[in-house]
Amino acid sequence: MAEYTITLVKEKRSFTSEETATLLDALIRAEAAPDAPCGGHGTCGKCLVQVKSEKYNGVQKACQIHTDCDMEVDTSLKATGHSLLTTGVERKIPIMPMIQHVAVKGKRCQVGRSDSEWELLQMALSEATGRRASDFTASPAVISSIYSFMEGHNREAEVILCKDRVMELAEKGKKCYLAAFDIGTTSVVGYLLDSVRGEQLAVTSRLNPQAQFGADVIARSDHVLQNGSGDELAGCIRRALNEMLGELTRQIGIARKDIYQISVVGNTCMHHLFMNISPASLVHAPYNPAVRENMMCLASEVGLAIHPEGTLIFLSNIAGFVGADTVGCLIASDMEHRDKMTLMIDIGTNGEMVLGNKNRMITCSTAAGPAFEGAKIACGMRGAKGAVDHIEMKDGEIVYSTIGGGEAVGICGSGLMDIVAMLLKEGFVEDTGRLMDPDELEEENAVKHQDRIIKVDGKNAFKITDKVYLTQKDIGEVQQAKAAIAAGIVLLCKKMGIQETDIEEILIAGAFGNYMRASSACRIGLLPPELLDRIHMIGNAAGEGAQIAVLNEVEYDRSASLHERVEFLELAADPDFNDTYVDELMFLDESEYQFC
Repeated sequence: MAEYTITLVKEKRSFTSEETATLLDALIRAEAAPDAPCGGHGTCGKCLVQVKSEKYNGVQKACQIHTDCDMEVDTSLKATGHSLLTTGVERKIPIMPMIQHVAVKGKRCQVGRSDSEWELLQMALSEATGRRASDFTASPAVISSIYSFMEGHNREAEVILCKDRVMELAEKGKKCYLAAFDIGTTSVVGYLLDSVRGEQLAVTSRLNPQAQFGADVIARSDHVLQNGSGDELAGCIRRALNEMLGELTRQIGIARKDIYQISVVGNTCMHHLFMNISPASLVHAPYNPAVRENMMCLASEVGLAIHPEGTLIFLSNIAGFVGADTVGCLIASDMEHRDKMTLMIDIGTNGEMVLGNKNRMITCSTAAGPAFEGAKIACGMRGAKGAVDHIEMKDGEIVYSTIGGGEAVGICGSGLMDIVAMLLKEGFVEDTGRLMDPDELEEENAVKHQDRIIKVDGKNAFKITDKVYLTQKDIGEVQQAKAAIAAGIVLLCKKMGIQETDIEEILIAGAFGNYMRASSACRIGLLPPELLDRIHMIGNAAGEGAQIAVLNEVEYDRSASLHERVEFLELAADPDFNDTYVDELMFLDESEYQFC
């Protein structure tokens, strides 16, 4: 089979690819991290590249051409400079990590006895901690180091423990660091922490490289099942975390081996794909996870390069589409100790939400779709430079802002919600979602803005700039996303036996939720408008929960049982879901949005 040379202009490197491969597949294998939210089906138009060859020239969809000739490929059309949320609600906790320092004074083996060096250390640890000597464990590598270290340090050592496992014998004052990661479907955020003070020392973030296999969890799961292996998806996210660990350590000038433990959160699918656990059960009824319990293993077992004895902890999953990221949010918000009836929502491709307080908690997941992540929207994009992030009409004029300033090149999730809310408020869109014709507009709008109603593929669209617009289909995508979340809220309240007005506080977690305008969310009916003044943004609460779990062993242990204590409501199995969803497809009419 013929092979051809692909030269990446931006990356300044070349590789070969078989003629039967698509350029998208070739870029994935070359670890060029192309953007392909639709999973390579040619429907999203996000894998655009500039190609120069004897057969293909100009801008091409990488998934629609084959590497059947030598070519130069410029990947710089991919959006860069993404604005990723790294901060979350701050909750004060005592710093009590699993990683402990125990000072010991060991004895030498007495003449006539046969105590091993390991037994002598176990006895010293027992004396220092009050635990049984037999509780302590160690790897052969650590046991091998005991004699030399103890003899070279006057039989004194600071033993670094992970629970009851000896990780290392060190000199007094050895500094240990911790790391925490939130693996989102769209983005990944990493934090470096001081194990004594709990201080956040460094932060890094990037887009999830698994996006090259599809924007949503279903597309990525299907890719694994169709290829019979999760190695590709596990490999790319593990490489990303390894690179991020390097970035974190370089920021403060420490070595990787100084990191002793990592905690990770992510939705159930991200959990399975990272741990290379088959997602088969997630995509087949009844859509249950392969495992729910907290998982703990050596970091080296999942290819992460930190301390040789360093450990990784992954928080528990609650259900098939309510994962460890929701558990992280519950920890960060301390939901199980709240008196107020609280609704917590992480709005994303899957809208996970929990309703309750210290007495009872119920959770569900809604298939909101990727609209608020910029996918399936004609001019949609993630939160990168040039994305319209907010828009409104002031004194009859449309005013908008973009991420990073400058010319608008697309629309991100917060901008999308603002635009639809504005069009509803100003009478451009009916409560059915129909974008009106120019001759149907009220006189003032008809005079000022009738040229903004344009035709795209024969249907009405609203022009924001000459290059950026919102189509009728885009409005439909927003309706479907908001209906899924709104229906989830209605049915959670029904299950809890309360009215929506009984909700005393709404906590909005996640990147999209942090940047959205609460008034726009209420105007389109995503959230109950009566509760506008009860809405609070809590940022990247999942990431905050991951940090709390690695900094406080009690919190981590407590989180291990959350999947048993939180009730799960399967919306797809609820007989009222379809009717409720259809009802919520309508936008609010004039009489319903006076609160906004």
